[in-house]
Amino acid sequence: MFFKKEKMKLNNTFPEIDILIQKMRATEIRWKSSGRLTNLQLQKLSSIEGLERTLEDIEMDEHGLMYIDGQPVILFIKDTWNTVDMLNHDPKGRNRIRFHVTGDCTTMETMKKKKRYDRYTFTANQGGKFLLFARKEKYSNQKVKVTAELAICMNCLIRLKYKGSGHDGVGKPNKETRVAKEKFNIKNFFENFVQTLISKPKYSEISYPEPEYTAEFEMIKNKLKSAWKYKCSKCKVDLSLLSYKHMLHCHHIDGNPGNNNEHNLEVLCICCHAAQGYHLIKPKKMREQYEKCKEIKLSQNIMI
Repeated sequence: MFFKKEKMKLNNTFPEIDILIQKMRATEIRWKSSGRLTNLQLQKLSSIEGLERTLEDIEMDEHGLMYIDGQPVILFIKDTWNTVDMLNHDPKGRNRIRFHVTGDCTTMETMKKKKRYDRYTFTANQGGKFLLFARKEKYSNQKVKVTAELAICMNCLIRLKYKGSGHDGVGKPNKETRVAKEKFNIKNFFENFVQTLISKPKYSEISYPEPEYTAEFEMIKNKLKSAWKYKCSKCKVDLSLLSYKHMLHCHHIDGNPGNNNEHNLEVLCICCHAAQGYHLIKPKKMREQYEKCKEIKLSQNIMI
């Protein structure tokens, strides 16, 4: 006796649910299993190139330490206002960027509130060197890739109370914090302080958009300014006069000038823009524009 073997077809369509989705005007989201990391992904994660993941992939313990698939990860800012010279000759000096070992220190929390968390990338490499985009020279928009050693964020040390780290009587990092920062070793930290894992933001060192102003940005910038009738989206100062228009800027919310998605752009007057980064008005010319904009705001009865 012979039987004809037929494949059973599964009906995976649900018209009733589709109708409900249309009535609710809901957005369909395709489910995707994250699974464990492949060998290639693990290889990237342990290298300075890093690995791109979504925020949902990050886990954080009660100490603020982060992990992904069992491997410690360090967070840092890839696109920096530091110059090539600063990072080549004194990468751990004052006003240099820092790397983070916790995801909820006061610095990280401030960055999240400013919606700049995607400025961070991550790596499980514990060699202490980081691949960065640095300014070719002071106030230049031209970027150069630089590999540099960085110092740890002191707010991370304070968050963990690492080796007595904390604040002194006037709210500044105490002596123990400064000593811990100078002697900090990433590998020793993860081997001896806590055996946990860490995590990631949106971009890896491979996938991070090139932080350069493009012709596309110029087009989008002009379009947005026109849409706002040359008024600041925050304080509403009117800069529509021809002699005022140069004081209206287009701010990249995540801090990366290569990310020109309109949701990442904000039309701001120079005063409101400077509140996002005081370095903007350090040049004398920009400082003069800043003061002029303040005068215009006062003339329009806008609180400074």
